[in-house]
Amino acid sequence: MGFNKKHAMILLIFICALLVMGVALAKDVDAAKTKKVAVRIHDFKPGVLWAPKAVKLKNGDAIAGYVTYSGNMQFDRGTGVTAWYIGNGMNGDIEPHHTKIVKVKFYFKNVKKHVKTKTVKGNSAHISTGLIKGYAPYKAKVWYRTY
Repeated sequence: MGFNKKHAMILLIFICALLVMGVALAKDVDAAKTKKVAVRIHDFKPGVLWAPKAVKLKNGDAIAGYVTYSGNMQFDRGTGVTAWYIGNGMNGDIEPHHTKIVKVKFYFKNVKKHVKTKTVKGNSAHISTGLIKGYAPYKAKVWYRTY
């Protein structure tokens, strides 16, 4: 029994099927590393600690949402989320030790309670976006990776 075109075609189909399965499984593994958390957006005044209103993660980092209407020395005008190492309380570090924010879905609400959303992708400890005229940011869904 020899190797003919029929056998070659079956082998090629089998190899393609294995390749497609491998890519699909790789995406599932990558998605499993991404976690999601909801945070409130706060208008923090200068000198106010963010840690009490942040979402604390098991790895020692924290994520908080903020809005600045006029901009300041740290952040431009807009809304965003930021991650940092909180440690065992308030004595943390500026840089997160184990967290990268990969996507944020911001929720904005106007006085009539209509909601608009804005999704921003990235790969850092901080993701921000501009404001929507007539709408105030009030929450965000944050997708992050830990390492």
